[in-house]
Amino acid sequence: MSSHFPGDTRLDYKHTLKKDKKKQKSFPVVKIIYGTAILIFCIVSVFAGARYWWREHRFRYIVVHHTASDYGDLKYYREVHQKERGWSDIAYHFLINNGTANTSMGQIEESDLWKTRSRNFSTKVDYINYFGIAVVLVGNFENHKVPPVQRESLINLLVRLAKTYDIPPDRIIGHRELQQTACPGKHLNMSEIRESVKKSLGEK
Repeated sequence: MSSHFPGDTRLDYKHTLKKDKKKQKSFPVVKIIYGTAILIFCIVSVFAGARYWWREHRFRYIVVHHTASDYGDLKYYREVHQKERGWSDIAYHFLINNGTANTSMGQIEESDLWKTRSRNFSTKVDYINYFGIAVVLVGNFENHKVPPVQRESLINLLVRLAKTYDIPPDRIIGHRELQQTACPGKHLNMSEIRESVKKSLGEK
């Protein structure tokens, strides 16, 4: 029989003590789970951030190419490279059009490789393919000069990439400066291109 009278506010200390012990037992478990969740979140965030930083800041070179053909756009060369080479995309990150295939002269297109910051397939040097940005101009510059509008688009793109990724103009190179090839053609003078980029960047 309870010794409490109606309106008695005294506590049943034994009952309260049992509740407190249950809380004390469950609290450390909740605390451990909560702490572990925070730790996992922090680790995932750090790795995600590091991966993003590496993806965005790994580039050290820009390699310039020509298609060696006076016709086509990104879609055209993507299909050629997928069918003939078995690659997932066109070999380059950027393509600068010459006005054929319903494009505008100097129009710049980005490949899926660039959108995902993936390695390119533009040279036989794996290191350069991984750490380099590949730019191709539609045209055969062994046979003729680069149209002024297309050349201007090239310079503007190179300046933007050099600024964004802190790439020195001396690391803007032509394909033929890496391996034995005529690319990007004798009429695309890479020394002049580098000087134009330096001038645009305000370098001497």
